[in-house]
Amino acid sequence: MLTSFVEEIKRNNNQRLAVISYIVNEYDEVLFLKRNKEPFKDKLVPPGGKIEKNETPSQTMKREIFEETGLKITNNYVLKVITTEIGPANYNWILFIYKAFVKKQPVIHSSEGELFWVKKENLYFSNLSEIDKKILPYVFDKRGLFLMYIDYDDKKEAEILEIKTLSSFFQ
Repeated sequence: MLTSFVEEIKRNNNQRLAVISYIVNEYDEVLFLKRNKEPFKDKLVPPGGKIEKNETPSQTMKREIFEETGLKITNNYVLKVITTEIGPANYNWILFIYKAFVKKQPVIHSSEGELFWVKKENLYFSNLSEIDKKILPYVFDKRGLFLMYIDYDDKKEAEILEIKTLSSFFQ
């Protein structure tokens, strides 16, 4: 079923499957990674990574979060947004975006970049990518699951072309 959904929203053959997760703690802080490479070098982004063969998006999310942060995500997470993104190299994704909840604890050193807890009310003032600022309201929206069509131009600036509400099938 997931394969047919991906084929339905796929917009070019360069798109790769990946996940990210906005991890929230009991102090209303969100965990971010200051990327040390493209895409989004030097920006704060949620941890995540590419989906491997025979892996579901939620399995990838749990694995990538553990590898990049040392945090274990159990059952306290929800799929909030799926994007289908096209643009220059490194900006072609079908991205599954989760919101997960954990107790605040120390995080490991990540080879991907430095990890930071950011207060939720400060997110729009931090060094987030512009697309993350546009997606964030939907991650924290209580209405359900959203599908976004996103295009990047040659300057790597993103535009959300369309937003649809999906059923809770992927939860």
